[in-house]
Amino acid sequence: MKSPLLSIIVPVYNSESYLEACLTSIRNQTFSDYEVWLIDDGSKDASIAICDDFADNDSRFHVIHKINEGVSIARNTGLKRAEGEWICFIDSDDTIEPGYLETLYNAGKEYPDYLIVQGYNEIENNRFTKARLFEDELFDQTNLGQTFEKYNINRCGFPFGKLYNHALIQSIGLQFAEQISYAEDVLFMLTYLAHAKGIKTVSGANYNYFILPGSLSKSIYNFESEYACYARYNELIQRIKQQFNIPDESLHGAYHVISEYLIRRAVGSLYQPKTRKPQKERLALLKRISAAQIQFTETYYTHAGWYHKITLFLLSRKMYYLCDLFTGSLVNMRELKNQLKH
Repeated sequence: MKSPLLSIIVPVYNSESYLEACLTSIRNQTFSDYEVWLIDDGSKDASIAICDDFADNDSRFHVIHKINEGVSIARNTGLKRAEGEWICFIDSDDTIEPGYLETLYNAGKEYPDYLIVQGYNEIENNRFTKARLFEDELFDQTNLGQTFEKYNINRCGFPFGKLYNHALIQSIGLQFAEQISYAEDVLFMLTYLAHAKGIKTVSGANYNYFILPGSLSKSIYNFESEYACYARYNELIQRIKQQFNIPDESLHGAYHVISEYLIRRAVGSLYQPKTRKPQKERLALLKRISAAQIQFTETYYTHAGWYHKITLFLLSRKMYYLCDLFTGSLVNMRELKNQLKH
């Protein structure tokens, strides 16, 4: 049988309230030459039956039931099964407008060596709140830095709203980082971009992103995961900078995010109740942060809170015990305050 032009990967976990609307919106596309891989990541609700129903009634839909291992492994499972020339990702609690796939495919067909990016609608409490929009533009070796200045493209790392060339993904062995729990989608996008010719942005917003209660975006994970994310993020931005001759002034926003990941997330994880390490380990890890990393962070973490600025000040002067005492006490006071509220 002829392979489909486009493969859609949908990780599913306990999405019974939203899943049918999501899959129906895929089935109602104006573009029809696609396959859908539903990766059921150990759901405990009716998502299982909904996936099976769509697979039984539409030959383009396929379902894999697996144990719960997280969204990155679920997406990688879909990548291993995908046969289309193009790859796109859709979250199981979102929907797409009828022209979504066709718009992405038309852009990809014209610019196969570029990352294709389209905007989205943000919906909270079932009400439209705002649209994240792009213009029809091409960014390549001469002007890719503008995507960081104009669009903060590094803040647009979500897997949806993009079209990826499957052959390019396979040629570089690209997968979602399974050992990293936060911003793994950003790292996937940046890795792809580091091997592409540039970015093709598409006007319009045909993806509906639903903001749900209990978002994981503010969660802090263990130091190993957070620091790995910081290091890989920095490595990729530096590679893209060199590859596309991007000046530092165009990357201030990205540098700020990198700095935030080091101090707020990686260092902060050492003191959070769920990820706190013993003092001996904390001090050893603080001492591993280099003078160059601290100087970089002091330069670009411009919107840091006063407590993060104090942390940086103490680290820059190698006052590790005082830094540990300050940060630990601050977190303890916040925890006590939260407990008193409840």
